[in-house]
Amino acid sequence: MEVDEVSICHLGDLGHVLTAEQVEEIGNVDVLLLPVGGVSTINAPVAAEVVRQLEPKAVVPMHYKTEALSWELEPVDRFLKEIGVKEINSQPKLSFTRSSLPASTQVFLLDY
Repeated sequence: MEVDEVSICHLGDLGHVLTAEQVEEIGNVDVLLLPVGGVSTINAPVAAEVVRQLEPKAVVPMHYKTEALSWELEPVDRFLKEIGVKEINSQPKLSFTRSSLPASTQVFLLDY
């Protein structure tokens, strides 16, 4: 979807690496929301591959283990390590405009 010239891709409960055809159909992605916690969705290594496939400006991980969940998901740290992020702070909300998007891929965590 596109909102105010910012393309947003929400990959829900994705369970596989994208095919070349799917990458082409999705097209340009500014903000990517994708699962990273494994179990019933993709895990950290696969999520990192999807990020490399789509090359978004902003990545918002979802469906991962938190203190508020009792589900057996992987923690977001595994995904961050896979894509080379050493330190990150979570935020209560995110707002993106065409001009505020990072020049290269950056990960943003939301408070839970």
